[in-house]
Amino acid sequence: MNSPIGTPAHVSESSQLPQVQEKVPLAKIVSSNYTREEPAGVTFQQLIRYHDRTPQLQIAVSSYSELITGTEMNITCKSDEATKILNDWIRQTNFYEKFENMVTTNLICGNALLEKLDESDTQDVEEVDMNTIISKKRDQYGKLLYYEARTQAGGTDKLGEGKLGKFIEFNLTNYSRQAWGKSLFYSLAIPRTVGNRTTLPLVEIMWGIEDAMGAIILNNAYPITTITYPAANDDYLEKEATRWQRYKPGDKRVQKIKPEIEFFETQGNSKYTDYIAHIEKAFELGTQFPHDILTGDFTSRASSETTDNIVMKKVRGHQRYLSNKLKTELFDPILSQNGFDPESEDCQVQFTTQNIIELEVNQVKDLHQSRLLSDNESREWLRVNTGMELPDDDILAQQKEDEDKKQEDEMKAKANGFKNKFAPKESVLTKKDLADIQTTTKRLKKCTACKEGQHTFCSKRGCQCQ
Repeated sequence: MNSPIGTPAHVSESSQLPQVQEKVPLAKIVSSNYTREEPAGVTFQQLIRYHDRTPQLQIAVSSYSELITGTEMNITCKSDEATKILNDWIRQTNFYEKFENMVTTNLICGNALLEKLDESDTQDVEEVDMNTIISKKRDQYGKLLYYEARTQAGGTDKLGEGKLGKFIEFNLTNYSRQAWGKSLFYSLAIPRTVGNRTTLPLVEIMWGIEDAMGAIILNNAYPITTITYPAANDDYLEKEATRWQRYKPGDKRVQKIKPEIEFFETQGNSKYTDYIAHIEKAFELGTQFPHDILTGDFTSRASSETTDNIVMKKVRGHQRYLSNKLKTELFDPILSQNGFDPESEDCQVQFTTQNIIELEVNQVKDLHQSRLLSDNESREWLRVNTGMELPDDDILAQQKEDEDKKQEDEMKAKANGFKNKFAPKESVLTKKDLADIQTTTKRLKKCTACKEGQHTFCSKRGCQCQ
């Protein structure tokens, strides 16, 4: 046993080590075997061009970008030293501004690349210009080999070949192991085939509609006009043409031949409102953003505001994706390069402002019982978040008012009908008592003064008034 670990001399140590083979999936990406993988249907350069020239796309992209990056991104680690290193790195590299620009690129192109300037020591990062990215090359199992980029001289370069650790790839969507993610407005930017005919992308159709609408208005303002002088010779027509060129609005002319004037303009009864409304709705669905919340009337805005929860759920989902991507591929390597263990530090990247807490029914009930929420607010939350069909608050208020009035009337009725059994009974005069009183009154003898009600001047002589 020559080996210090006790391996017999006649047995080679290499034969004792297990041969670890890299496990590969059975399913292969066939298209990667023989060709490069370009963005499907539309290039990154064309997507950026569409965005820059279409306000409907710009407002959707800028709104989503602001919702995603306009919040406060907090980075915390178990130790204060690790947190300070990451915050100092972010401040020194101006990372927040680069991150905002990268998110906008990701929304427009569906993909974005951050390049570490040094793979072994991440001192800074820069965004890769997606205008220059043509395609990517993967092996038959889907493993990335390199990006194909356009160079200044008109050639191509294998970006990242052998140094893929320098690049962090972000995708807006990623399904079915596709090479590239899809743009926010991808469905509006690709041509479609109907039978044997290929249609223009909806973005270019919208451009054509806007061009046609402008042409219609200009044609109505400045229609094509023909002026005809029957039986006129060429010399006369030349003189009249010169006169018409000199005329200004409000001028008057004397003529002995009446010209025949004809206008060619768009028919006033042509209606395109339904078609335009359809295209507008298609753009809202294609950009996944409710444009009516900015341009519609009150009813449209109220309807669009109900979709705010859906929009914010998409935003929070993308924020979670970005947080995990930045943690695993950027911040954890920075901690490792500075001597920290990423597992023990457990770095957390959170977008705090927009992470709204979703309440449960029991929590709303407790808030209502503690009077932090009014009846109307609680009922409105139940309508919006649970789909319960509750009657209007005005109807309930009227019912409560009627019930209170009914109870008040009953209380008054009971109060009026209440008899105190301990109170002295009132004396009730019978007919016999009245007859005796009347008889007694008749038998009394009164003087003249008492008969007139003046008892002060009673004579006291035989008067029985006292």
